[in-house]
Amino acid sequence: MKQLDRYIMRQVVSVTVFATVVLCIAVMLVQSVRLVDLIVNRGLPLAEFGYIASLMVPRFVALVMPIALFGAMLFTYNRMIGDSELVVMRSAGMSTLSLARPGLMVGVLSCIVCLGMSLYMMPLAAQEMRFHVEKNRSQWGAALLHEGRFTSVGSEITLFVKAREGSELFGILYHNQEDQDAPYTILAERGAIVETEDGPRIHVVNGSRQSFSNGDLVLVEFGNTAIDIGVSSEGSASLWRQPEERFLPELLSPDLSDGNDSFYRLKLLAEGHSRIAIALLPLAYTCIALAFILRGSYSRRGNVWSVVGAVSCMTLVLVGHMSLVSSAGNDERLLPAIYANAALPIVVGLLLILRPPVAGRRRAQPAT
Repeated sequence: MKQLDRYIMRQVVSVTVFATVVLCIAVMLVQSVRLVDLIVNRGLPLAEFGYIASLMVPRFVALVMPIALFGAMLFTYNRMIGDSELVVMRSAGMSTLSLARPGLMVGVLSCIVCLGMSLYMMPLAAQEMRFHVEKNRSQWGAALLHEGRFTSVGSEITLFVKAREGSELFGILYHNQEDQDAPYTILAERGAIVETEDGPRIHVVNGSRQSFSNGDLVLVEFGNTAIDIGVSSEGSASLWRQPEERFLPELLSPDLSDGNDSFYRLKLLAEGHSRIAIALLPLAYTCIALAFILRGSYSRRGNVWSVVGAVSCMTLVLVGHMSLVSSAGNDERLLPAIYANAALPIVVGLLLILRPPVAGRRRAQPAT
């Protein structure tokens, strides 16, 4: 029996991993479109863009893997029915629970993976992603520097860059009129954006500083200097942390002394309970698939209605989860319903799997 368990588990796991990878790549490519601006307009290297995009994976795995597992269950067990493997196994004395055991074991393992992703990897990756996005928006595109275009930073600073390659700039014009009585202009052959504790600066070389004093032009040439482009480094550090960037204790016990945390307390609580409940979805989907496939009639011509019923129930659970999480963000009384939505399919599915077969029930239909 152990060999049969390993055989079924291997089939389910291989299909699940393949489907999860494909779905994650597809979703990641779609979501990465919003980061393309960092490459086109900010000069972000492709290697770092790939790293930032990969930080989306933990969140997608927690959302996509339960669905991929459900599809793998239907595909594997339906294929075994079509190849008469399940009929042979039943003829050898295997019960419904014995046939379902490999799938249930994979479902439990998937729950553990989803729990680790949702409670640890997802907030960690979200924090890392936000850090890199904010850093690169500041470092590579400080003050929205676009080549061949005049850019105003506030009402006091104007910048022009003839060309740029990554963080390196060529043909720089910098006009500063923060002091209305003593404005000045800097022209430089080239420069580079550098990060400092006070924010990004442009380190320029081979340039000149032009200003007027008593109506006369004052021209000072220099080898290198640093100019302030008017972008502070304090903005991103003070931004409110989004729910996906927080670990479970911060979601379940928000800081009520913080105005934003107090205002969004219910949404934070709903996200925290959703993180826990989402880990039950792989087992819930597994029980739905196994209950419909193993308790339905066997036919080599296909089990269309069993598949349709399983997909319909899974869709209801998925939509119910999303709706309840959204509604619980406004009504705390709905929080227990999030767990009930995930636990009910597990209980009902296991009861159906464990229920003894009806005597004289037709278990298989001959091929025609």
